[in-house]
Amino acid sequence: MSLSKATFKKLVYGSIPIILFFLFWEIGSGLVPEGVIPPVTDVVRTIWISATSDVLLKQTGISLGRVGMGFALSIVVALPLGFLLGTFFRPAEKILIPFFRMCEKLNPFAIIPIFMIFFGIGTAEKVAVVFWATLWPLLFNTIAGARSVDYQLIRAARSVGAPNSALFFKVILPFALPNIFTGLEIAAQLSFFMIIASEVIGASTGLGWYYLSASVRYDLPLIYGIVLYITVLAIIINLVFGRLKKHFLVWKEAVQIE
Repeated sequence: MSLSKATFKKLVYGSIPIILFFLFWEIGSGLVPEGVIPPVTDVVRTIWISATSDVLLKQTGISLGRVGMGFALSIVVALPLGFLLGTFFRPAEKILIPFFRMCEKLNPFAIIPIFMIFFGIGTAEKVAVVFWATLWPLLFNTIAGARSVDYQLIRAARSVGAPNSALFFKVILPFALPNIFTGLEIAAQLSFFMIIASEVIGASTGLGWYYLSASVRYDLPLIYGIVLYITVLAIIINLVFGRLKKHFLVWKEAVQIE
């Protein structure tokens, strides 16, 4: 697929600050004391060697696997619960929401040691950390999405005998999708950074552990390289969810037109 002129110009203009950043980094590394900032060429070479030796990709796979399990678990819990509390069980919502809000305010970084006490230092603890951090944005955004449904449409659908399944998929879900994807985007970002933090605090595998290992050895190019690599992964995750959001919201518009 060929790029349009406007898209090409956008890519070019967007690349200029990034190129300048790396250029200043390369020049600036020679102006500061040795052992503070490595040249960007050394950083890229080091991270490339790590990637081609399968070490980096292996640790990435471990971290993303933990993220996937915790994130999937939070989706399984938060979406059904959010729809129920936002639609048919509003009295229960008034009782539970204050408690849920209190849980949300607990700093997930601060309670990582508590999860380590309960689950040990292993995959279960990492999955629990991701689940806890991602549950709340998913839950509250799903509730908000369910509340946004136009109840005149629900009454109209029921008046023509629409079954509950059609009512959910044709009316409730399309209206709730924008809020759900907002929650998914926030949760995806949280999950990625929480897994890094939990692996730094206590783990023997994963990207966080790999970063800590490089820090202990004071392998400066690898330290900077892992930070740069994690940043790129975070950007890719944002782009993926942006694409998914655009795709499903187009589907939402098509459903509404029908």
